[in-house]
Amino acid sequence: MKLYIKANDIHTLKNLDELLQAHASRFEPLISPAMHPKYKHYYYAIKEIQNNQHYFYDERELKKVIKGVYFGNSYCEHLLPSPLDIAKAYSYFNDTHHNFVFVFPPIGEHKMKEAKEILEELKRLEVKEVVVNDFGMLQLVKEDFKVILGVNFTKTIKNAFLDAKEPLEVSSKQLANQKKLTTHLEFEIDFVREFYKSMGVSRVSIENKPYDMSFLNKKPLFYADIYYPNSTISHSRACDIAGIYNDKQTYFPAKTCQKHCTKTSLEFEHSKVLSLYQEYNTIYKPHLRLELPESVYKNKRNRLVWEVF
Repeated sequence: MKLYIKANDIHTLKNLDELLQAHASRFEPLISPAMHPKYKHYYYAIKEIQNNQHYFYDERELKKVIKGVYFGNSYCEHLLPSPLDIAKAYSYFNDTHHNFVFVFPPIGEHKMKEAKEILEELKRLEVKEVVVNDFGMLQLVKEDFKVILGVNFTKTIKNAFLDAKEPLEVSSKQLANQKKLTTHLEFEIDFVREFYKSMGVSRVSIENKPYDMSFLNKKPLFYADIYYPNSTISHSRACDIAGIYNDKQTYFPAKTCQKHCTKTSLEFEHSKVLSLYQEYNTIYKPHLRLELPESVYKNKRNRLVWEVF
Protein backbone atom coordinates (compact mmCIF):
# COMPACT_ATOMS: atom_id res chain seq x y z
CA MET A 1 0.00 0.00 0.00
CA LYS A 2 1.20 3.51 -0.84
CA LEU A 3 0.72 6.66 1.26
CA TYR A 4 -0.60 9.83 -0.43
CA ILE A 5 -1.51 13.30 0.88
CA LYS A 6 -4.92 14.85 0.08
CA ALA A 7 -4.71 18.66 -0.02
CA ASN A 8 -7.84 20.76 -0.53
CA ASP A 9 -5.95 23.95 -1.30
CA ILE A 10 -2.57 25.39 -2.23
CA HIS A 11 -1.95 26.64 1.32
CA THR A 12 -1.69 23.06 2.60
CA LEU A 13 0.96 22.15 0.04
CA LYS A 14 3.00 25.24 0.85
CA ASN A 15 3.14 24.19 4.51
CA LEU A 16 3.82 20.47 4.16
CA ASP A 17 7.33 20.80 5.59
CA GLU A 18 5.82 22.05 8.83
CA LEU A 19 2.98 19.52 8.82
CA LEU A 20 5.14 16.47 8.17
CA GLN A 21 7.69 16.75 10.94
CA ALA A 22 9.38 13.49 11.87
CA HIS A 23 7.98 13.78 15.40
CA ALA A 24 4.49 14.95 16.25
CA SER A 25 5.11 15.31 20.00
CA ARG A 26 5.29 19.10 19.66
CA PHE A 27 1.50 19.07 19.03
CA GLU A 28 0.76 17.39 22.34
CA PRO A 29 0.83 20.54 24.53
CA LEU A 30 -1.67 22.12 22.13
CA ILE A 31 -4.36 19.52 22.83
CA SER A 32 -7.01 21.19 24.99
CA PRO A 33 -10.82 21.45 25.12
CA ALA A 34 -10.57 24.87 23.45
CA MET A 35 -8.62 23.54 20.49
CA HIS A 36 -10.57 23.16 17.26
CA PRO A 37 -11.35 19.47 16.56
CA LYS A 38 -9.68 19.38 13.15
CA TYR A 39 -6.29 20.02 14.78
CA LYS A 40 -6.91 17.34 17.38
CA HIS A 41 -7.79 14.96 14.58
CA TYR A 42 -4.62 15.85 12.73
CA TYR A 43 -2.49 15.15 15.79
CA TYR A 44 -4.09 11.77 16.48
CA ALA A 45 -4.06 10.83 12.78
CA ILE A 46 -0.33 11.45 12.38
CA LYS A 47 0.37 9.34 15.48
CA GLU A 48 -1.81 6.55 14.11
CA ILE A 49 -0.04 6.64 10.74
CA GLN A 50 3.37 6.55 12.42
CA ASN A 51 2.31 3.61 14.58
CA ASN A 52 1.17 1.72 11.48
CA GLN A 53 4.00 2.47 9.08
CA HIS A 54 4.28 -1.25 8.37
CA TYR A 55 1.23 -0.71 6.16
CA PHE A 56 3.54 1.16 3.79
CA TYR A 57 6.52 -1.25 3.96
CA ASP A 58 8.77 1.52 5.20
CA GLU A 59 10.52 2.64 8.37
CA ARG A 60 11.80 5.97 7.05
CA GLU A 61 10.83 9.50 8.05
CA LEU A 62 7.15 10.03 7.32
CA LYS A 63 7.70 12.73 4.70
CA LYS A 64 9.90 10.38 2.67
CA VAL A 65 7.22 7.67 2.62
CA ILE A 66 4.64 9.81 0.80
CA LYS A 67 4.28 8.84 -2.86
CA GLY A 68 2.24 11.78 -4.12
CA VAL A 69 -0.58 14.25 -3.63
CA TYR A 70 -4.30 14.37 -4.41
CA PHE A 71 -5.04 18.06 -5.02
CA GLY A 72 -8.52 19.61 -5.05
CA ASN A 73 -11.75 19.82 -3.06
CA SER A 74 -13.97 16.74 -3.46
CA TYR A 75 -17.35 18.37 -2.81
CA CYS A 76 -17.69 22.03 -3.76
CA GLU A 77 -17.46 23.28 -7.35
CA HIS A 78 -17.14 26.86 -6.07
CA LEU A 79 -13.74 25.91 -4.66
CA LEU A 80 -12.25 24.79 -7.97
CA PRO A 81 -8.63 25.96 -8.11
CA SER A 82 -7.49 28.11 -11.00
CA PRO A 83 -5.20 26.65 -13.68
CA LEU A 84 -2.43 28.83 -12.20
CA ASP A 85 -2.91 27.33 -8.72
CA ILE A 86 -2.87 23.85 -10.24
CA ALA A 87 0.42 24.61 -11.99
CA LYS A 88 1.88 25.87 -8.68
CA ALA A 89 0.66 22.79 -6.80
CA TYR A 90 2.09 20.57 -9.51
CA SER A 91 5.47 22.25 -9.18
CA TYR A 92 5.47 21.67 -5.40
CA PHE A 93 4.70 17.99 -5.60
CA ASN A 94 5.68 16.38 -8.86
CA ASP A 95 9.02 14.75 -9.56
CA THR A 96 10.43 11.30 -10.21
CA HIS A 97 9.50 10.24 -6.66
CA HIS A 98 5.97 11.64 -6.46
CA ASN A 99 2.71 11.40 -8.36
CA PHE A 100 0.23 14.27 -8.86
CA VAL A 101 -3.49 13.44 -8.97
CA PHE A 102 -6.16 16.09 -9.53
CA VAL A 103 -9.54 15.85 -7.75
CA PHE A 104 -12.78 17.24 -9.22
CA PRO A 105 -15.90 17.87 -7.11
CA PRO A 106 -19.34 17.24 -8.67
CA ILE A 107 -19.51 19.76 -11.53
CA GLY A 108 -22.68 21.61 -12.51
CA GLU A 109 -23.39 22.93 -15.99
CA HIS A 110 -22.46 26.52 -15.11
CA LYS A 111 -18.98 25.37 -14.00
CA MET A 112 -18.28 23.24 -17.05
CA LYS A 113 -16.28 25.97 -18.81
CA GLU A 114 -13.91 26.21 -15.83
CA ALA A 115 -13.66 22.42 -15.65
CA LYS A 116 -12.65 22.21 -19.31
CA GLU A 117 -10.00 24.90 -18.80
CA ILE A 118 -8.61 22.82 -15.93
CA LEU A 119 -8.54 19.72 -18.12
CA GLU A 120 -6.49 21.60 -20.74
CA GLU A 121 -4.03 22.65 -18.04
CA LEU A 122 -3.80 19.06 -16.73
CA LYS A 123 -3.01 17.86 -20.25
CA ARG A 124 -0.34 20.53 -20.60
CA LEU A 125 1.23 19.41 -17.33
CA GLU A 126 0.93 15.75 -18.44
CA VAL A 127 -1.05 14.77 -15.35
CA LYS A 128 -2.07 11.13 -15.74
CA GLU A 129 -4.75 10.54 -13.08
CA VAL A 130 -7.97 12.40 -12.32
CA VAL A 131 -10.56 11.79 -9.59
CA VAL A 132 -14.18 12.43 -10.59
CA ASN A 133 -17.27 12.69 -8.39
CA ASP A 134 -20.08 12.68 -10.97
CA PHE A 135 -20.98 10.81 -14.15
CA GLY A 136 -20.69 13.89 -16.36
CA MET A 137 -17.01 14.36 -15.57
CA LEU A 138 -16.48 10.61 -15.83
CA GLN A 139 -17.69 10.74 -19.43
CA LEU A 140 -15.62 13.83 -20.14
CA VAL A 141 -12.24 12.63 -18.86
CA LYS A 142 -12.23 8.89 -19.51
CA GLU A 143 -10.60 9.15 -22.94
CA ASP A 144 -7.60 11.24 -21.85
CA PHE A 145 -6.88 10.27 -18.23
CA LYS A 146 -6.76 7.34 -15.87
CA VAL A 147 -10.03 7.81 -13.99
CA ILE A 148 -10.52 7.26 -10.27
CA LEU A 149 -14.04 7.15 -8.82
CA GLY A 150 -14.23 9.69 -5.97
CA VAL A 151 -15.84 9.24 -2.58
CA ASN A 152 -19.13 10.58 -3.95
CA PHE A 153 -19.49 7.29 -5.87
CA THR A 154 -19.21 5.18 -2.71
CA LYS A 155 -22.86 4.93 -1.71
CA THR A 156 -23.71 3.66 1.74
CA ILE A 157 -25.84 4.58 4.75
CA LYS A 158 -23.87 6.73 7.21
CA ASN A 159 -25.31 7.20 10.67
CA ALA A 160 -23.89 10.29 12.32
CA PHE A 161 -25.61 9.60 15.64
CA LEU A 162 -24.41 6.10 16.36
CA ASP A 163 -20.91 4.72 16.64
CA ALA A 164 -20.60 0.94 16.77
CA LYS A 165 -17.66 1.19 19.18
CA GLU A 166 -19.38 3.69 21.46
CA PRO A 167 -23.09 2.77 21.46
CA LEU A 168 -25.50 5.25 23.00
CA GLU A 169 -28.41 3.44 24.64
CA VAL A 170 -28.98 1.02 21.79
CA SER A 171 -29.66 -2.69 21.80
CA SER A 172 -27.40 -5.38 20.36
CA LYS A 173 -30.07 -6.03 17.73
CA GLN A 174 -29.93 -2.39 16.60
CA LEU A 175 -26.13 -2.58 16.36
CA ALA A 176 -26.35 -5.77 14.31
CA ASN A 177 -28.86 -4.20 11.92
CA GLN A 178 -26.64 -1.13 11.58
CA LYS A 179 -23.66 -3.30 10.67
CA LYS A 180 -25.63 -4.99 7.89
CA LEU A 181 -26.56 -1.60 6.43
CA THR A 182 -23.23 0.17 6.75
CA THR A 183 -20.49 -2.34 5.95
CA HIS A 184 -21.38 -3.33 2.38
CA LEU A 185 -20.72 -1.40 -0.83
CA GLU A 186 -22.28 -1.75 -4.26
CA PHE A 187 -18.85 -2.64 -5.66
CA GLU A 188 -19.37 -6.12 -4.21
CA ILE A 189 -21.77 -6.70 -7.12
CA ASP A 190 -19.96 -8.12 -10.14
CA PHE A 191 -21.93 -6.26 -12.80
CA VAL A 192 -21.31 -2.92 -11.02
CA ARG A 193 -17.55 -3.46 -11.30
CA GLU A 194 -17.97 -4.66 -14.88
CA PHE A 195 -19.92 -1.47 -15.74
CA TYR A 196 -17.20 0.82 -14.43
CA LYS A 197 -14.49 -1.36 -15.92
CA SER A 198 -16.11 -0.87 -19.33
CA MET A 199 -15.57 2.88 -18.81
CA GLY A 200 -11.88 2.42 -18.07
CA VAL A 201 -12.16 2.62 -14.29
CA SER A 202 -10.24 0.28 -12.00
CA ARG A 203 -9.72 2.40 -8.87
CA VAL A 204 -12.37 3.50 -6.35
CA SER A 205 -12.30 5.79 -3.31
CA ILE A 206 -13.46 4.30 0.00
CA GLU A 207 -13.69 6.05 3.36
CA ASN A 208 -11.96 4.71 6.45
CA LYS A 209 -14.77 2.56 7.83
CA PRO A 210 -15.06 -1.18 8.50
CA TYR A 211 -16.42 -2.05 5.06
CA ASP A 212 -16.33 -5.54 3.65
CA MET A 213 -13.54 -5.13 1.08
CA SER A 214 -13.27 -8.74 0.00
CA PHE A 215 -14.55 -7.66 -3.45
CA LEU A 216 -11.06 -6.24 -4.13
CA ASN A 217 -9.88 -9.84 -4.57
CA LYS A 218 -12.56 -10.70 -7.13
CA LYS A 219 -12.56 -10.20 -10.89
CA PRO A 220 -12.87 -7.75 -12.47
CA LEU A 221 -10.17 -6.42 -10.15
CA PHE A 222 -10.41 -3.00 -8.56
CA TYR A 223 -7.90 -1.11 -6.42
CA ALA A 224 -8.78 1.02 -3.41
CA ASP A 225 -8.00 4.55 -2.29
CA ILE A 226 -8.73 4.53 1.45
CA TYR A 227 -9.53 8.10 2.58
CA TYR A 228 -8.30 8.86 6.08
CA PRO A 229 -9.16 9.98 8.78
CA ASN A 230 -12.68 11.36 8.10
CA SER A 231 -16.00 10.06 6.91
CA THR A 232 -18.36 12.43 5.12
CA ILE A 233 -21.77 12.78 6.78
CA SER A 234 -23.24 15.38 4.43
CA HIS A 235 -22.14 17.96 1.90
CA SER A 236 -23.39 20.74 -0.41
CA ARG A 237 -25.92 22.11 2.11
CA ALA A 238 -23.57 23.00 4.94
CA CYS A 239 -22.75 26.50 3.71
CA ASP A 240 -24.21 30.00 3.47
CA ILE A 241 -25.34 29.76 -0.16
CA ALA A 242 -26.99 26.35 0.02
CA GLY A 243 -30.47 27.79 0.48
CA ILE A 244 -30.19 30.24 -2.41
CA TYR A 245 -31.85 29.27 -5.68
CA ASN A 246 -31.31 31.42 -8.77
CA ASP A 247 -34.71 31.40 -10.47
CA LYS A 248 -33.43 33.27 -13.54
CA GLN A 249 -30.59 30.90 -14.31
CA THR A 250 -32.43 27.91 -12.76
CA TYR A 251 -29.55 26.27 -11.00
CA PHE A 252 -28.77 25.34 -7.42
CA PRO A 253 -26.83 26.55 -5.53
CA ALA A 254 -26.28 30.15 -6.60
CA LYS A 255 -23.39 30.98 -8.89
CA THR A 256 -22.07 33.79 -6.71
CA CYS A 257 -20.13 32.42 -3.74
CA GLN A 258 -18.26 34.48 -1.14
CA LYS A 259 -16.41 31.37 0.03
CA HIS A 260 -17.28 32.00 3.68
CA CYS A 261 -16.76 28.28 4.26
CA THR A 262 -13.00 28.66 3.94
CA LYS A 263 -12.99 30.79 7.09
CA THR A 264 -15.61 29.14 9.28
CA SER A 265 -16.27 25.73 10.70
CA LEU A 266 -18.17 24.37 13.66
CA GLU A 267 -18.27 21.58 16.16
CA PHE A 268 -21.42 19.94 17.51
CA GLU A 269 -20.42 19.90 21.18
CA HIS A 270 -23.62 19.66 23.18
CA SER A 271 -25.51 16.74 21.73
CA LYS A 272 -25.32 12.98 21.30
CA VAL A 273 -23.61 13.48 17.94
CA LEU A 274 -20.07 12.21 18.32
CA SER A 275 -17.27 14.57 17.25
CA LEU A 276 -18.84 16.03 14.12
CA TYR A 277 -17.30 19.12 12.60
CA GLN A 278 -17.67 21.20 9.46
CA GLU A 279 -14.93 22.07 7.01
CA TYR A 280 -15.71 23.89 3.76
CA ASN A 281 -19.26 22.89 2.77
CA THR A 282 -19.03 19.43 4.32
CA ILE A 283 -19.79 17.88 7.70
CA TYR A 284 -17.33 15.18 8.72
CA LYS A 285 -17.01 12.54 11.38
CA PRO A 286 -13.48 11.32 12.22
CA HIS A 287 -12.62 7.63 12.18
CA LEU A 288 -9.12 7.76 13.58
CA ARG A 289 -8.43 4.06 14.14
CA LEU A 290 -6.46 2.78 11.19
CA GLU A 291 -7.29 -0.93 11.05
CA LEU A 292 -6.88 -2.18 7.49
CA PRO A 293 -7.32 -5.79 6.34
CA GLU A 294 -4.04 -7.49 5.52
CA SER A 295 -5.21 -8.19 1.96
CA VAL A 296 -5.68 -4.42 1.49
CA TYR A 297 -2.46 -3.02 2.94
CA LYS A 298 -0.24 -5.73 1.44
CA ASN A 299 -1.42 -4.90 -2.07
CA LYS A 300 1.07 -2.29 -3.28
CA ARG A 301 -1.44 -0.87 -5.76
CA ASN A 302 -3.84 0.22 -3.02
CA ARG A 303 -3.40 3.67 -1.48
CA LEU A 304 -4.06 5.39 1.82
CA VAL A 305 -5.11 8.98 1.03
CA TRP A 306 -4.42 11.05 4.14
CA GLU A 307 -6.58 14.18 3.98
CA VAL A 308 -4.72 17.07 5.58
CA PHE A 309 -6.98 20.09 6.03
